Amino acid sequence: MFAKLNYLMKTPEFKAELIAHLMQMQEQAISHARKAMDEAQQEANNYGTPKDRYDGFRNQQLRKKDMFAKQVSQAMVNLDLLKKPELQKQQSEAGFGALIQTDSDLFFIAIGMGIIRFKNESVIVVSILVPIFQAMKEKKIGDSFSFNKRNFKILQII
Repeated sequence: MFAKLNYLMKTPEFKAELIAHLMQMQEQAISHARKAMDEAQQEANNYGTPKDRYDGFRNQQLRKKDMFAKQVSQAMVNLDLLKKPELQKQQSEAGFGALIQTDSDLFFIAIGMGIIRFKNESVIVVSILVPIFQAMKEKKIGDSFSFNKRNFKILQII
């Protein structure tokens, strides 16, 4: 499930670059979802009113527009979270904003994105709402935690 880790110790600069990368990803998600939302609205407008009561094409396009609007909204919430100043601070324990290097994986506690590739490494980007965070919450360097029958030892927290 989790990818192998480059064991080089991470720096605050790595964390800052990761945050900038995640912000860029969220900005792209906003842009793509807005474009798709606008296209769905345009399709619905071009189609006009439904031709009969069984004609759901316009309604389908409007539902697509609403779905993309929710995606825009969520990406904007994520972007706001990534802009929080506490994300940039040095962390001493596993919590919001922590970049955690374990003996097998690299975690970033911020927003729920799953595994992403960054600088030729797999980074597991999770929110504080997921079960694995609950397993590592408030742990410090040298502490261990278990999740899904796997043991992790924290080597570094930034």
